[in-house]
Amino acid sequence: MNTMDGYGIQKQAILGINDGLLALFRTARAIPGLADYSFGDWEKTCAGLPPLVAEETIRVAVVGPIKSGKSTFLNSLLKGDFLKRGAGVVTAIVTRVRSGERLKATLYYKSWSEVNEDMEQALVLFPHQSWRSTEERFDIRRERDRMGLKLALSALNAEQRISDDARNRNMVLLSCYLQGYDTVNRFLTDQQATRHYENERFIEHWNFSGNEALAVYLRDIQIDIHSDSVGSNIEIADCQGSDSSNPLHLAMIQDYLRVAHLLIYVVSSRTGLRQADIKFLSMIKKMGILDNILFVLNCDFSEHQSFEDLKLLIGRVSDELSLMKSGADVFAFSALFNLFRSQDGSVAEKDRQRLEHWKSDAEMVGFSDRETERFRSAFDEILSRKRYALLFQNHVERLNAIVAGMGHWTGVNQEILSRDATSARQIAERIRRHQERFAQILTALQSSLSGIVPKVKQEVGGEVNRFLDPGSGDVMRGVNAFISGYRFDPEAYTEALQSAGFSQTLYQVFQEFKQSLDAFITEQINPEIIRFITSQQILIRDQLESIATPYKSLIEDAYAEFCSLMASLGISIDCRGPGALGIPSVENLLRSSGLSHPPLASAMNYTARIRTEAILRLGFYRLVTGFKKVLKKPVRRGEEDLRALKEGMARMRRETQDSLMFHLKDYQENLKFKYLFHVIEMAAERLSQAVTQQLQAYSADFGALSERVIIQQGDKEQAAAVLEEMSRSCRRIGEQISRLKQDISTPN
Repeated sequence: MNTMDGYGIQKQAILGINDGLLALFRTARAIPGLADYSFGDWEKTCAGLPPLVAEETIRVAVVGPIKSGKSTFLNSLLKGDFLKRGAGVVTAIVTRVRSGERLKATLYYKSWSEVNEDMEQALVLFPHQSWRSTEERFDIRRERDRMGLKLALSALNAEQRISDDARNRNMVLLSCYLQGYDTVNRFLTDQQATRHYENERFIEHWNFSGNEALAVYLRDIQIDIHSDSVGSNIEIADCQGSDSSNPLHLAMIQDYLRVAHLLIYVVSSRTGLRQADIKFLSMIKKMGILDNILFVLNCDFSEHQSFEDLKLLIGRVSDELSLMKSGADVFAFSALFNLFRSQDGSVAEKDRQRLEHWKSDAEMVGFSDRETERFRSAFDEILSRKRYALLFQNHVERLNAIVAGMGHWTGVNQEILSRDATSARQIAERIRRHQERFAQILTALQSSLSGIVPKVKQEVGGEVNRFLDPGSGDVMRGVNAFISGYRFDPEAYTEALQSAGFSQTLYQVFQEFKQSLDAFITEQINPEIIRFITSQQILIRDQLESIATPYKSLIEDAYAEFCSLMASLGISIDCRGPGALGIPSVENLLRSSGLSHPPLASAMNYTARIRTEAILRLGFYRLVTGFKKVLKKPVRRGEEDLRALKEGMARMRRETQDSLMFHLKDYQENLKFKYLFHVIEMAAERLSQAVTQQLQAYSADFGALSERVIIQQGDKEQAAAVLEEMSRSCRRIGEQISRLKQDISTPN
């Protein structure tokens, strides 16, 4: 795609401009007497820019429910069979596709502790646990734990093993871990291990991604493709698990969506918009990212008897999506047709026959082609805007300010060098006196920032406490309301008690309760947390920029006086004025620093782990015996078990609330001290740096050359030649930046 290719070309242009400035600094030190001269922050900025540019990545997330055709769509976009259909609903895998020097799949595995933690959650109140010690946590590496769990699974009631609800999903998860152990145990470690499959071995990674018993051990996958289909530093991710029945998987997807620049939502024409779509899109809307999305209706030509039939479906899907997002635009085309056609000559005979059959319907194919082109144009235009924001805001303006400053430095020193010694010193002194004004402005701004940072921390900290306080915060009130309102009818489990027994039924009760609560947290609470964090980031930016605003007019006035001074001295400089004051977006700050807020998935993990331990401490397995001793009279077994279940649910609610309060407090403190407070400090520092760089263009050490060169009059000719060369370089670099800005701001 041209946009992807152009992105890499423009990044190379930025690096070329940066190299030109570094060469300019070295050229200046060739002037006699300036061998040890430093250009301060300008040089630091240029020296540190290449790794920042290399890290810039535009992330595109492809999402949608299972069997919507996400992998087929992405393969058609990449023009090749690189991704295998996902491993199903048991696991969630984010497959990230990037540009690389050769075809390679990198598999990122969970650590042993992550595997054991996952299994521990599924083993909460698991029946038939006589095989394991209550003093030890489960460890799949121990043979006795594996054999004991295998026997316990085989002893379960058949209905529990085949039913399609929360307890069944845990059975499948545990079984997959046991089945895949012998294959993965030789390369899993206490850390997160990786394995690579390159070139002709690339397809071997499908053995893991397409096998549930092995995919369950994966965290995610990165695929590198040496192709024009993926541009430099573009990452496109196939997000499996968006409709997973495991809320933890959905939380992992939420963590990726939070850092994505664009979402592509895929709907299958075979099913139209389903309840799973409405549910997931509602969550996206609550996260505040629904405006940043493209909708694709993946058309299956074989499912529609006519083009009119397809048009009716498109209209219906568009109307339904418009209820979620006003004016939603739907791009309807066949990803599979596009994929087969891009591989024409290398597809299997069966697929070639399907392709030829589809080609015979000129009306359907023509429509799909037009929609494909319309999608690509919209996709390219959005990536162009994202690229513009990344490159222009983050780097180009900073380089532009440095070039302008170097132009001033060169021009002023050319004039100083042309004067006699006395005149040169007088000019340098007058410039220095005026530059004190710039120094005062910078000192005042830095003082204001030093004063405002603690106040912003106090305000943001108060908002975090209000929202996340375990005792009275908005989040805990919502969670408590759900727990208290959770509907539990012991009578509904009468049959399960009779057929499976108390321990298996208790396991079912807890897993259903846990599943419902985790789903509520993922679908309702997590999006609200994301919106809250975004609102605090905006507050931080607004507060700091409000401090900087009064200084803008002071800088403009000081600059106007500086230009007047230069004119009175007969020195010609660029008087177009300083650029806009401000700090980079919080998104850019985070990307350059590597800072991120506490993962939502990790928060859920901690909650589930402690909840497990808390409930195990209740000694539910002793409830039935306890009731017999307390009642001191004959009681029917069924009635006794129902009372035990009712009491067990009451304790589940209390212990779950206590555990959630503990871990919400932990999340609250991490969000404040390890994330938001760091964002405040970084934003204040970047604002100070931006102003410093801006003022340096007008407050550089113009007197240094006069003092050093005037002592050695015989070096004037050499210095003049170097300055002339620098002047030409400044003009050339300035023209390069102007062309680059024009190129970036004009979509392909």
